[in-house]
Amino acid sequence: MKRIEFDENSKLADILNSIKETSEKELEIFVFPGSEALKLSANIDAINHFAEKEDKKVVVKGDFGKEIPKEEVRKEVSSGKEENLGFVEGADVARGAEAAKSEQPALEKKSKFTLPKIPSLGFLKGKKWVYFAAGSGVVLVIVLLGVFWFVPQATVKLITEPQFKEAELTLVASTSADEVDLENGTVPLKILDTTQEDVTEAKSTGTKTVGTQSKGRVKIINRETKDKIFFAGTTIKTLSNPILTFTLDDTATISASPVACTNDCKETAVNVTAAEIGDAGNLAAGTKFQVGSVIDTTKVVAEGLTNFTGGSSKKLTVVSSDDQKKAKDELMKKLETKAKEALEKENTGIVIPEDGLSGEIINEIYSKKVGEEANDFRLSLQVKFTAKSFSEDDLKNLLIKSISQSVPSGYVIDRDSSTVKAEILEQTGESLKVLGKIKASLVPDVDKQKIKKNIAGKDFGATDKYLRSIESISGFEIKITPSVFRVLGFMPFLTSKIKVEIIQKE
Repeated sequence: MKRIEFDENSKLADILNSIKETSEKELEIFVFPGSEALKLSANIDAINHFAEKEDKKVVVKGDFGKEIPKEEVRKEVSSGKEENLGFVEGADVARGAEAAKSEQPALEKKSKFTLPKIPSLGFLKGKKWVYFAAGSGVVLVIVLLGVFWFVPQATVKLITEPQFKEAELTLVASTSADEVDLENGTVPLKILDTTQEDVTEAKSTGTKTVGTQSKGRVKIINRETKDKIFFAGTTIKTLSNPILTFTLDDTATISASPVACTNDCKETAVNVTAAEIGDAGNLAAGTKFQVGSVIDTTKVVAEGLTNFTGGSSKKLTVVSSDDQKKAKDELMKKLETKAKEALEKENTGIVIPEDGLSGEIINEIYSKKVGEEANDFRLSLQVKFTAKSFSEDDLKNLLIKSISQSVPSGYVIDRDSSTVKAEILEQTGESLKVLGKIKASLVPDVDKQKIKKNIAGKDFGATDKYLRSIESISGFEIKITPSVFRVLGFMPFLTSKIKVEIIQKE
């Protein structure tokens, strides 16, 4: 038998609805003392009649769980003690819950606030909604506290003035070493290689003058009393400009002339060509020339029979050997950079010292030859690079150890911010003598965990005052994430949610 309880505020409609909606056939209806449903005898009779109509058996219990038998109800009705409330047996019972729902006490209408009825939350009837609301509020508070406790994060950057310590150390890098030897200053040497290729375009800066030589015909006059022979290629030069020269195209033979000849001197005609290209050799007919080594023109002289023509010249831009060398040097530097980047990407954490990268040209192709006319040209290079390398950590460990005793009091070496490099001094067999260099970054020796504990959960004012009190700190920055939590004005409560970094002022 299922037990259904109703408090003092329950109505007849609530009871009838419960009987109708419950699947059990036998029900125990318990109504708390003072219930409105028990003040009317007709209501109890209505409950019984309604249960019979629904083919269910009910037992109604009232004050202190005492059962109210049907006989007592019927007796009270027949003796006239029943209150006449307009209940009509049969018709009203048949309507069941619909008739009971019409009861609306005046007190209920005066209420300014009523809890909305939620059919699916039957367990909230009566005063139980108060407990539900209170429980929901507690859960909400717990959730909000959890969010404020676990979600906010802070990054605190402590800013210091830049402090550095530089040092050098001579060490040995050897292919026979398997691990770093801090005592003897030895690091393992690793040989790496990669092949790189690329194409570059360069401008031509060389110049070349091209053109044609001037040509003409001269007569050579011989005033001497002996024969003269001038072979092909003999130079003649103008009397007005001795720099301008021509050569005989053919051999010229001139007979001896009579003594003191004037108009009857012997002569011969021959073609000549300018020694240089250009229009400077385009001379007018009648131009006088010195012939060969005969300086005295009163004895032998040449004279232009025709105008000299055909001389021309122009200046061209051509590829010079310097152009090719410059393009090759620049492309080699580019390929060296690419090779170093590729090796460092493939082998994380290595150091390639200065002069530790060498290249062997596999293929070298120019689109234009030296002296060839071109405003620009292309160069294609394929180079195999070989690198001598060693671990950056090994080098850093050696260098930091060498200066650890000389670090100023109150400071420590920031390993991550320190930089190292090296250069090869000499090579002996499979080993290198290397000069290692370090620029160690010095930061204040502060207890980051202590700082976290001292600022966790503190308001921004207290946090500001504490951070300013730390020696050797020139400033600080605080970033709260998510940023919405910054409006609370507090640091995160958990030290695990606070990150402390030390950075140098730029």
